[in-house]
Amino acid sequence: MEIIMKKQLLAAVLTAAFSGFVFAAPPVFSDVDTNADGMISAEEAKAVEGLDFSAADTDANGSLNEDEYLAAIAG
Repeated sequence: MEIIMKKQLLAAVLTAAFSGFVFAAPPVFSDVDTNADGMISAEEAKAVEGLDFSAADTDANGSLNEDEYLAAIAG
């Protein structure tokens, strides 16, 4: 009986610990490019949490192409 209770307690603790811990995938390029012009503007990039637009804009043209975006979200 004691072993069953320990397993139930462990299951409850693990469930509570990880219940709010969700890995969310970043949005795909086409979802961020809301005007479908093939580039992500600084305004569109605001929708991507944690994206450093300035660092991602490696050619400094004021927008992100798909390669720049994919490199930025890859880490």
